[in-house]
Amino acid sequence: MEKLVGAAIFGQSGGPTSVINASAAGVIITALKQDCITKVYGAAHGIKGMLEEEFYD
Repeated sequence: MEKLVGAAIFGQSGGPTSVINASAAGVIITALKQDCITKVYGAAHGIKGMLEEEFYD
């Protein structure tokens, strides 16, 4: 099976709480440690940002 290589997109909605921030940090840090993930983007306002293609890099 061929290995997929590329960027990852993380989207989470909700207020800026310490739990959400810790979850986002965990996803981003873990993703960047993977050799198959070249970059991590955050979607503004969760699924809305994905649908409207609003990303943070």
